[in-house]
Amino acid sequence: MHSTKNIFAKDYGILPNQSTDCTQAFYKMLTDHPENACFILDPGTYHFSSEEALRGDYYISNTDVENPRHLSILLKDMKNITIDGNGSLFLHKGQTIPFTVDHCDTVTLKNITIDWSIPLSAEGLIVDACKEWTDMKIDSDLFPHFIKENWLYFKGENWESPYGSFCQFDHTTKKVAYGTADLFQSSKQEQLEDGTIRFYGPFDPVPTPGNYGVLRHNRRLHPGIFLNQSSNLHLEHITIHNTGGLGILAQFCENLAFDHIRFEANRAAGRKVVSGHDDGLHLSNNRGEITVEHCSFYGLMDDPINVHGTTVKITEIVDTHTLKGIFVHYQAVGFDCWAEKGQTISFIDHLSMASRGTGTVNHFELLSPKEFIITFDAPVPNTFQVGDALENLTNSPSLICRNNYFGSCRARGVLVSTPKKVLIENNVFESAGSAILIAGDANFWYESGACSDVLIRGNHFADCCMTSMYQFCEGIISICPEIPKPELHKPFHRNIKITENTFQSFDYSVLYALSVQGLEFSHNRIIRSYVYEPMDRKHHMINLEYCSNVTLHDNHLIGDVLGQDVHTVGMEDSPILFK
Repeated sequence: MHSTKNIFAKDYGILPNQSTDCTQAFYKMLTDHPENACFILDPGTYHFSSEEALRGDYYISNTDVENPRHLSILLKDMKNITIDGNGSLFLHKGQTIPFTVDHCDTVTLKNITIDWSIPLSAEGLIVDACKEWTDMKIDSDLFPHFIKENWLYFKGENWESPYGSFCQFDHTTKKVAYGTADLFQSSKQEQLEDGTIRFYGPFDPVPTPGNYGVLRHNRRLHPGIFLNQSSNLHLEHITIHNTGGLGILAQFCENLAFDHIRFEANRAAGRKVVSGHDDGLHLSNNRGEITVEHCSFYGLMDDPINVHGTTVKITEIVDTHTLKGIFVHYQAVGFDCWAEKGQTISFIDHLSMASRGTGTVNHFELLSPKEFIITFDAPVPNTFQVGDALENLTNSPSLICRNNYFGSCRARGVLVSTPKKVLIENNVFESAGSAILIAGDANFWYESGACSDVLIRGNHFADCCMTSMYQFCEGIISICPEIPKPELHKPFHRNIKITENTFQSFDYSVLYALSVQGLEFSHNRIIRSYVYEPMDRKHHMINLEYCSNVTLHDNHLIGDVLGQDVHTVGMEDSPILFK
């Protein structure tokens, strides 16, 4: 066991509150001490720009492909490393990844705030609106912008980006406004004489004057923190005010711990609600144990937590042991480590999503960023067909998610798709869509996999869950795999227990479940809320489709809870046990 030495950043000329770019000095410091080092910064502000950034080619999960990437701080092939920012602000200019951890073992990042001088998402104040148009004041100092050919563009130090769409946040609560979701698309924009930007609709519903509009632009290119093919990583006391893509992206890593991570708008800089371009923690194709504790998520433009693998589509059966296939989604390609010798692969029927068996990898090789060839130790199941899918069961983590706060973000709360053990406990959810989504797919997003042991316990689901409609939001808890042809006796998910939770529900659907064997909903409190009007989407409290071995018992309804019933589809031979 080697002792860890303290390295002081100031000894490398990395000084706080200076105007100089710190990229090259950091690179020198880190390469001088690749192992057993704790890098300590003096508190203050440190500057980084994309122009000075390092360059590196990376295929990043759920992220647009554009190489080389810009890398501000790169930890590569390092071991037993800590970076302690002592509460410092790392302030960025342009498109860049603030931290990249690549092929490292035992790394801690702590006590750091990440932000941009010109944010990579924008917001404005809605001042007037009708069905035909919406007027918005956008601070040109905070969010520089211009109109070109009837379209709004935002600009930074060395970039410009066209507006895409806007999302509406309530000015009082700072939550996604009731009933808005992703409805605000604009046909063209113009700048009025007083500088106000007019967005032409039509808009239905009509945006509310006084609310904030979060304007999404920029491609999804650079996550805030990128963790790649590394192990034993610990991130603690990190605040992220803005990103150019996913917040923290971890792929093909083993054992991840996130403690006191906070996503929130930098209100001291004049911003009101938006904190991130997309997801908060996006955790793809990892293994070992993932823990997320004492974290807070506010104002993200996608899901706070998403844990999943990547399924791949088979295009050719070469011989009894060999398959050719492709990565399907355009933001998930080029993974040369998707499978490795000795790993376990599941053969998935893409229509029923049932497994046809498993195999052990002998060889995996990319033929291009999109196409690969894979060989197995034993013959492929003879029922496996072109168009079916593969899932890597080895690259599947367990998840502990507890004592977190899911403030209002644009989409859902926790998305989880993994066959390993999942615990979601003692969290508070104020998601605009479903609080928890248990998904699975081999037909569109190609995000695996089937859950087999999930405990959702002791959580509080607040009034605003399900106030806006997004993809797969069928209930406050939505178990919603994409299965073109579900079959009762081929369940996708198994052993999901939902117990001792409190739901404040203004609408009907508390639970939706598709293709689950072994589902328990027990000892929960469901309280009727009157904060919002019902949207009348599903008229049942519990909605079950193609589920078996379902147990509902000892749930306490308080007030005039809507529905108070169970609706089933495809379950005639699978009775529900009430006790």
